[in-house]
Parts: sequence; C-alpha cells; structure tokens
Amino acid sequence: MKRLNVILGKKQLIIASLTVLLGAAVAVNFIYSGTKKKEITEPSTQVGASYGDTVYVSGSADSDAYFAQARLEKQSSRDEAAEVLASMYQGGDLTVDELSMVMDDAVSLGSLIDSENRIESLLRAQGFEDALCYLSDNTANIIVKTEGLDEAGAAKIKSTLLSEYEVSSNNITIVEVN
Repeated sequence: MKRLNVILGKKQLIIASLTVLLGAAVAVNFIYSGTKKKEITEPSTQVGASYGDTVYVSGSADSDAYFAQARLEKQSSRDEAAEVLASMYQGGDLTVDELSMVMDDAVSLGSLIDSENRIESLLRAQGFEDALCYLSDNTANIIVKTEGLDEAGAAKIKSTLLSEYEVSSNNITIVEVN
C-alpha cells in the first residue's frame, strides 16, 4: 500500500488547529452578538386598537434573514474545517499517530454536525418555527425562533438536546429570537 506524503508538518498542523478554533470562536461570537436587546419605545396610538393588543414591530422577515445568514455562516465554517482536515490527511508526511489524530478530529466533526442536524429537525418537529444548534466538545448553544419561550418550552429544548448529545446542564445556552 502506498503511503500518503503530507507536505504539512507539525507547525502547520498546529496552525490549522488554531485556525479551526478561531473559526469556532467567531461562530460563537456571532451567536451572542446576533441577539441584540430591542429598544423599548413609547406606544403609539392606533385607531381600532384596544389596551392589551399586541403588535410586533419586528416582523418574521428579520428573524428569517437571521436564521438564513446564520445557517450560511455555520455551513461555511464547517466546510472550512472539513477542508483543513482533508488537506492535512491527504497532504504530507504525518506520522501514524498524527494521522490517527486527524482522523479522530474528522470523525468528531462529522458526529457533531450530524447531532446538530438531528436536534434542529427535532425542535422544528416539536413546533418551534426554526432552530439552530451549535455543539462543541463540552457546550451546546440552541437558538430558537418563537413568540415566547416559557419554562415548559425550555425544558422541551433541553430534553431534546440531551436525548441526542451528552453535555452538562450548566453548559447549555438557549437563546430566543422572535
């Protein structure tokens, strides 16, 4: 069997790993900066409106655009990580241990992506309008589109997450986007 020659050395492997971590940090930063607090303004007088009626100023187009953009960035980040792992595996003179580590990272990445997709699908099937899931080795961030998240909804999200992925309850973050 012909041995694959890898151009990348240990330094390049470390640089590539740090690049993947930087990409993950950017994704997490985007998650937390994307949910800005809405400014409270004085109510306007509307003809035909009665006290207690609710009128939402931010329409679903804003949140739909948010979820679409977040999905694109998430996919781009995952594709970049997969490309880095593939180039490391195919390209140079890595030792057997280094090849094993790259293969483990690729399997782990594939498993995380599969778990994220299952969790997102299950949340949409449970009645949430839209959902995004970001998993890492020890944290889980769930973003859901809903008109109001109560304790029962949060418990449903947590239960769905824990049925598919093992993570400490302290490391679960649920963000509501409406």
